[in-house]
Amino acid sequence: MSVMCLACQRINPGLAGVAPHAQLGHQGFTNPTQRGREESREDHFRCLNCGAKWLRETDKWGVDLGFKLAP
Repeated sequence: MSVMCLACQRINPGLAGVAPHAQLGHQGFTNPTQRGREESREDHFRCLNCGAKWLRETDKWGVDLGFKLAP
């Protein structure tokens, strides 16, 4: 991956309630299988400008845990 675009650089990881920027395309979601996270949801995003991959997790109670860079 090259350098992140300015919009991706402005994302604060782990901050709840942050909306994806206009070029952050939703790639679908998965439900983690790790013990204790079975009812959570991970939404996958990829930036159309720089290619950065992001995850946004929502826990089983519906609490937004914010964005984090995908491995």
